Order: sequence, then C-alpha cells, then structure tokens
Amino acid sequence: SKLFSRPVLYIVIGLYFVVGFATLAFGEKAAALLFDEDRYFENIGAISLFIAAGISFYTFYLVRKAHQTEKVFWGKQLVYLGMALLYFFGGGEEISWGQRIFGIETPEALMETNTQEEINIHNLAFWENSEILKSDDIFSIYWFGFVVIVPAASYLFGWFKKLASMWMPIVHWGIGVLFLFNYFFAKVAKSLFASYYTYQTVPFIQAVQEVKESNYEFMFIFLSLWILWDFMRSSQSNIEKNA
Repeated sequence: SKLFSRPVLYIVIGLYFVVGFATLAFGEKAAALLFDEDRYFENIGAISLFIAAGISFYTFYLVRKAHQTEKVFWGKQLVYLGMALLYFFGGGEEISWGQRIFGIETPEALMETNTQEEINIHNLAFWENSEILKSDDIFSIYWFGFVVIVPAASYLFGWFKKLASMWMPIVHWGIGVLFLFNYFFAKVAKSLFASYYTYQTVPFIQAVQEVKESNYEFMFIFLSLWILWDFMRSSQSNIEKNA
C-alpha cells in the first residue's frame, strides 16, 4: 500500500513516459532500435502484459482459494479472471503469438484479411476499417472506464462505490492520473517532436502510438499489483474482524 501512496512512484513513472516520447527526436539509429516490430517499445509492452496476466491469474487463484471465507460475488470473480485472460491475450497479440520469434508463416486466409499480414486479430481489416469498432478505440474505452470513470464516480458517490465494488475492484486514483498523463502527453508529443523525427521505416504517428501503447501496457503491471494488494487487504481485514 505504501508504494501507491508515495509521490516518488508517480514522478518516476511520469518521467519514464516523458523520456519515452522524447526518443522520437533521438534520430534514425535510436528509432530503428525502439519503434520497429519486435523492438524495445513493442517488447516492453508485451512483457508488461504477460507480467500483468501472471499477477492477475495469481489474484484470481487467491480469490477462488478464499471463496469460502471471503464470499466474493461470482460476477467479480469473473472480472478477476477476465482481466487475466485479457492481458494474456493482449501480450500474445503484441508479438503476433510468436510468429516472428518462431518463423511461422501467415496462413493464406489471414494474408488476405489482416492489414499487416500477421497472425493476430487486432489488425484484421474488419477492425482497421471500422468507424466505431476500431481495436484502439475499444482499448481506450476499457482503460478510461476502468481506471478513470469508475474510481472518480466511486469517490464522488457512495452508492456508486458500493454497487461498483460488488462487481469489480476500484482502482487507485493515482493510476488513473498516470493513464491520463500518458494520453495527453502523446498529444503533446505529436506537436513537439514531429519536426525532429526522420525515421522513414516507421511513420511518425505510428511511432507515437507505439510509445503510448507500450506505456499503457507497462501501467497494467501496477494496476494488477494494486488489485492484488486490494484483495489481500480486504481479506486480512475480514480475518481480523472474525478473530
């Protein structure tokens, strides 16, 4: 709990985000190491999601193990499991399920329907060409609702917090602030570093997106740690009440 109450955590992560976006101006050699497929930002994002998935699966295991004493609502249990599966799926999608690592050829059916001709779902033409169902938009709705809207509404309205906490863990407000900071600084970066970016292989807007997505995915580690701590705290509190 002390980790999430210390300003230094948010300062360090915020600086990491700023430095990440600043690399857009570091030149072509740095860009080749950072923004291409299977390079720094994509790999950090995938690793972060797999770590978040591991933490979330462990949280779900603890919830199920303590079910007889904790009486966690079944809907909330599904949310714990759903987050673990979502992060694992996201990590797999980031690396196209190991396609480039293991040298797997893209099936012909996906070659025709996947905009990047890779083994993944989020780059299917169906999502890419949709006006209302783009995978990036769905992802944005997920994090904005979960780490910003729900915590803010829970802080303002006691009845909402009581209802929401039955279905899901309420995320620490500081995590939401970092998500918002990453979102808005990506907007700033598009104006701040556009004239310095010279790498032709990866378009500038795509490079900004790679940094922004990687930062979001990195934050899911801390979000998962908060949820794990939150459950352990409530579990310990129940034990003390019943002692």
